[in-house]
Amino acid sequence: MSTETLRSRQAERIKSLILEAAIPLFARGFDAVSVKDIAAAADCKHSLVMYHFGTKDRLWEQAALHLWRRFEACSEAYREKLPPGETDRERMHAQLLSFIQALRDIPAYGQILLCEGSRPSARLTWLYSNFIPSAYLNLQYDDPRLARAMRTGTLLRSALSGAILYTVVLAPQVAINAANDGGELPDEIYPISDALALRLADTMNAFVFSQLDQA
Repeated sequence: MSTETLRSRQAERIKSLILEAAIPLFARGFDAVSVKDIAAAADCKHSLVMYHFGTKDRLWEQAALHLWRRFEACSEAYREKLPPGETDRERMHAQLLSFIQALRDIPAYGQILLCEGSRPSARLTWLYSNFIPSAYLNLQYDDPRLARAMRTGTLLRSALSGAILYTVVLAPQVAINAANDGGELPDEIYPISDALALRLADTMNAFVFSQLDQA
């Protein structure tokens, strides 16, 4: 193996380590973390992070893209286990369930959406263009109302996404709050088991079609 190949592999390994360290930190919010924090988490020098990524904004984009690819693969793996839907309701249900399960397994995806979605920024614009699961964009529906609702920034899609993000991503915090207040662990919300993910998908699917019927 040539020296150039070894150096290239070493560089890719270091970049991967930095991205892996950056993801959970950026999930707390872009402004809540510094490049030095990420360098420390990756056990490398600050200058090395800057050498590979140039700016904090560029590092954030690369970390978000790295996370999106992981989320896409996880969601698709769950989706492939489900039978192909023959109706809009079945297709939507399968999409919701696979999304919920992937969000449970990779909470950083939802955490970044929640952190960066609270105010306008270049990062929010980037997320809108690059962070939406491709299955949502590519899935075909028979009902044109459903197709429009899922592919554009409608109130229905916003309400649906917000409800799922809050329920799944913030479930651990809900459990902590309940424990701190002396209450019982809210097993209706956390932990999100496959059975609870299915119930949530059922609820959200019913919500979608009830809103379409009222349109």
